[in-house]
Parts: sequence; structure tokens; C-alpha cells
Amino acid sequence: MKIIRPMVYSLFAAMIGTGFFFLHTGQVDSSTGAQRNGATAYIEATQVSASFKVGGRVTELLVKEGDTVKQGQPIARLQSNEIEAKVAQAKAAVGLAQGKIAEATGAEAGALAKKQQGAAAVQLTAETAEQQVAQAQAAVQAAEAKVQALKNGARPEEKKQAEAQLNAAKEVYDVAEQSLKRMNTLLAEGLIAKADADKAKVSFEEAKAKYELAQQQAALVNQGPRPEEIQGAEAMLKQARASLRLAEAGREQVRIRQGDVAAAEAAARQARGAIQSAESGKLQAEASQLEAETYLSYTELLAPADGIIVAQNAQLGELVGSGFPIYTVEASGSRWAKFYLPETELTGLKSGDNVSLKLAATGAAVQGKVQLIAPAADFAVKKATHAAGDTDIRSFGVKIELTEVPENTATGMTVQWAGRAEEGVRP
Repeated sequence: MKIIRPMVYSLFAAMIGTGFFFLHTGQVDSSTGAQRNGATAYIEATQVSASFKVGGRVTELLVKEGDTVKQGQPIARLQSNEIEAKVAQAKAAVGLAQGKIAEATGAEAGALAKKQQGAAAVQLTAETAEQQVAQAQAAVQAAEAKVQALKNGARPEEKKQAEAQLNAAKEVYDVAEQSLKRMNTLLAEGLIAKADADKAKVSFEEAKAKYELAQQQAALVNQGPRPEEIQGAEAMLKQARASLRLAEAGREQVRIRQGDVAAAEAAARQARGAIQSAESGKLQAEASQLEAETYLSYTELLAPADGIIVAQNAQLGELVGSGFPIYTVEASGSRWAKFYLPETELTGLKSGDNVSLKLAATGAAVQGKVQLIAPAADFAVKKATHAAGDTDIRSFGVKIELTEVPENTATGMTVQWAGRAEEGVRP
């Protein structure tokens, strides 16, 4: 026992001395920035929440945790029956507005056609009325001449007059015949009413009868007038005068047709107003359709970025609100780690410098590049030292973009600082 006890004491003393030796060695290395265990940080990556813009009941979940997704890929859907009905309603309103536009356009075309047709009829009626007045005036003159000739008796001059009346009746007949042919042509083309053609026919028949009568009167001039002939001539004069009044009254048809033209023009303006109103209604309906379709698109959730689904926060049939994160996506691309280094290790370090790191779990090398050095100290991790002659040492955040990472390295794993790349990994 006396021999064992000193041996135990010696062993304890050796162990304590060794501990002090290693502790002292670590302190010295730490003071130079070359300690064996460097600063540590965690591998981080961007995580994006995938949320609906509108609330509703979840009807489809198209991906699950661990699935890889592409940006814009559908990953979930909400119940959309009500919004689909609004879309259908908006489309029906657009179709109705288009129908109104077509209807108003047809009405405008019809009114313009009536206006054009009416303008042509006004011109034709005016010309016809003037011709009929001229014809009637000629007939009156012929009748008056005949009556006067009969009363004066048959004389050489009367023979000349009878011959003149015959010529006048022939002229009236020719005019009436030409007018009848023209009116029949216009009637066939649909430019005048049948009543106008009938009037021309009546005028022609009258002119024909007068011409035949003039022929008979010229033949009987030499025989002298009989009382009944004078009475007949006077009756014809009355009839010619009546025809003149009728022809003069026909001038009123011009004003009537001008009124039809004005009415057609007003109808065309009304149709144009209806077109503008229908087009405004169509624009409003299209805006409502676009709004409804936009809300319908909100019921389909698209992946916000390329990456991996790391969390699913909703279940089928669940009622979720606008902005509720249905999935969490870890975005593909660069990863980083943020170290908090004492100011003593920042000398010469700048953005863009290549640095070496290593995985704490496996020791595998990781390469990175300094992306950002915080311009101000991080007081939350400041380390104060109060040993004799020492000063406070502040820490600064250094963000490292990881450029080369071993395969199957999970986000969240610990990496250790190993210094700038040109310095190599420190022992």
C-alpha cells in the first residue's frame, strides 16, 4: 500500500501537468489565429413559402415532402366551383355584348341603305314631278287653244292652230311615253313605289287620248265645230287643268321623301350610339372576365422556385387562408454559411477571396468565396477579455458563398473555418 499510493499521486501529477501543457498550447495558437478547432457555421439555403393568394378549401396536393419541383409547376389547388361559375357568367356577358354590337351594326347598315335609297328617290321624284307639271301645263295650253279654235270657227289660221295643237299633243304624248318607260324601269329596280309608276301610266294614257283627240280635231277643222265639240273641248280643258293641279300637288312628295331621308339618318345615328354603348359593355364584360379568370388562376398554386419540398403545412380538405404557407421550398442554387470571426482574423480578408472550409461531420473539404463582410461589429457575439494588457475583441459577420460542396451534403450541416484558400487547411 505504501508503494502504490506514491505511484497514484505521481500519475495524477503527470496528468495535471499534461493538461496544463495542452491548455497553454491551445491559448498560444488561439492568440495567433491558428487554433486547431476553427470557427463554425451552418450551411444555409433560401427557403420560400408557397402560398395561395386567396383563401379556400384544399382539393389537390400534387407534391409531397422530398419531391423536386420546377418553378411554375402546379403543386396544389383550391376548390374553384364558384369562381368558375363567375368566369362562365363573364364569358356569357361578353358574348351578349358581341351580339348587341352585331345587331346595332346591322341596324346602322340598314339605316344608311334607306338613307341612300331615299336620297335617290328624292332626286327622282323631284325630276318626275317637274316633268309632270310641264306635261300638264302643255296639256292645258293645248286644251285652251282647241277651245278657242272651235269658238272662232274654221279659218286658215285655225287650220294652222289645229295643226299646232296636234303637234303639241304629240309632244305631250312623247314626253308621257318616255316618262312611263323610265318609271317602269325604276319600278323594276325597286327605286320607286308602284303608285308613282301608276301615275305615270295615267299621265301617258291621258296624253295618248289627247293626242288621238287632236288628230280627230285636226281632221274635223275643215268641217267646222259642232256645239258638242266645243263642249268636249272645254271639258278637256278642265281635265287638263285638273291634271296640272295634281301634278303641282305631286311636288309635295319631294318634301315627304326628304323627311324619310332625315328619319333614316336619325336611325343611323341612333344605331351608331347603340354600337358605342355595346362596345363599352363588351369592354366592361371583358374586364370582368379577365378579373374572374385571374381569381381562378389564384386557385392553382405554382412552385415559386426550382428546389425541393422540405415541408408540407396543409392537408386535403383543410380550409386555408390567403397567404398561409402550404409548402416550404428549399430553392436550388447557391448555398452559404455565415461565420462570426474576431477582428484579429479579418486582416487582409476581403469580398471575393476564396476560402477553405471543411465539414465537421466528415472532415471533407468545402470551397467558398467571401460574399460579404459586415461593415459593423456584431455586438451580440462580441467577446470581452479583461486579462492584464488585453483589449476587447469584437466579432464581424462574414458570409461565405459555397462554391464546391461534396455530394449529399445536407443543408444545416456544420462547417468549420479553415482560412483563406491560398493558406491551405491549418493543422
